[in-house]
Amino acid sequence: MREEENGGPGLVVGGGQRIDDRCIIPIVRALVVYGGGSATVSLTPVALLVTEGDNEYLALLPGAPTKAGEKIEGLRADIEREKEKCTG
Repeated sequence: MREEENGGPGLVVGGGQRIDDRCIIPIVRALVVYGGGSATVSLTPVALLVTEGDNEYLALLPGAPTKAGEKIEGLRADIEREKEKCTG
């Protein structure tokens, strides 16, 4: 078995859901393990990003990796895309 080539789990932006005036966007850790001609994917919730108007709140979940906030900022383009989908 081998892990994903980039050195382990990475953070990805999940599909945002609109609830009333809020958009809730999950941030998940994705780990892909290859072995025996197949791949297994593990998705673990790391944070919830909640937007309401111009306000944005980030709730880190228990077990979030260290410096998760910095890593999440690296996903800003994906987050903005999800916010547009959620509000539009």
